[in-house]
Amino acid sequence: MVKKILLPIDGSEASMAAAHMAIEFAQCQGAEVFGLVVIDPYLYIGVGQASTWGQQAHSQEAMAWAEQHLGVLRRECDGLKLPFHSATVENKSVIKGILEAQQSLGCDLIALGSHGRGGVSALVLGSVAQKVLAQSTVPVMVLRA
Repeated sequence: MVKKILLPIDGSEASMAAAHMAIEFAQCQGAEVFGLVVIDPYLYIGVGQASTWGQQAHSQEAMAWAEQHLGVLRRECDGLKLPFHSATVENKSVIKGILEAQQSLGCDLIALGSHGRGGVSALVLGSVAQKVLAQSTVPVMVLRA
């Protein structure tokens, strides 16, 4: 039985559609839902006031974006009376951020969306879903929008 489901989202149509499907699954299982956004760290490492200001602006904008998208999931879970928790982590690797969050939160299932890219574009761009599936120690539910 699934008790804790991790829902990594990136705001794309595919990830949000997958999250909505996973929330329905969570309701059937009586599971807690953990929404996750992995934020890229601020890349410019310079000196002086401009660097600090840029880092703060980047962080504030990223956190506001994450809260907006996680808020959509929170409202849906609240409407269904499902326990919802949200997390925002900073990591250069989305895959590593997802897997570390799964471990630290103790989730027993990761549910994420797939953009459904195939062929050469999948080889060139890689697939977060595919890499999470290959590296995860818990079951991964890949939902194609």
